[in-house]
Amino acid sequence: MKYLDNHLTTEEVERLCELYLGCRLSVLEEAELEYVLMHCDLASSVIEETKELMVTSRFFKFEKDKKTHNNVWLTMRVAACVAIILGGIAFYRNNTRNHSNVCSNDCIVYIAGKKANKDDARKIAEADVAKMRQFLQVVDEQKAKEKAKVEHFLNHINQSK
Repeated sequence: MKYLDNHLTTEEVERLCELYLGCRLSVLEEAELEYVLMHCDLASSVIEETKELMVTSRFFKFEKDKKTHNNVWLTMRVAACVAIILGGIAFYRNNTRNHSNVCSNDCIVYIAGKKANKDDARKIAEADVAKMRQFLQVVDEQKAKEKAKVEHFLNHINQSK
């Protein structure tokens, strides 16, 4: 290691410090960088900041099973997103069911600037409802795919424990 710290430039050490600060070094690389920083005379703001962070991090004990903790939060975030999507779909479907009588009395349609009669208006509205139902079917398929992905993810987490 003495060979390395005698031949590293300030720019190279700063780049290593930036990788350290970006959490892009392995534990072994972090230990080697710490050794270099503690035994070299190079100085810059990034190098000093990294040295301070390394010293500070020695005072904290990290949980052995931190990965599981992060996975729990990730799972909760995914579940919350799925819940929001499902809630929006349920709300949208509930509103469309409440308006299932298409063009009961208040359906007005204009075609080329002229008011259409009730039969034409009803046909146009029914076509729009059919398109909306097709869209909801696509959303249901996507929802099933996302649910399968979440279940697969949760099974993978449970298997890795």
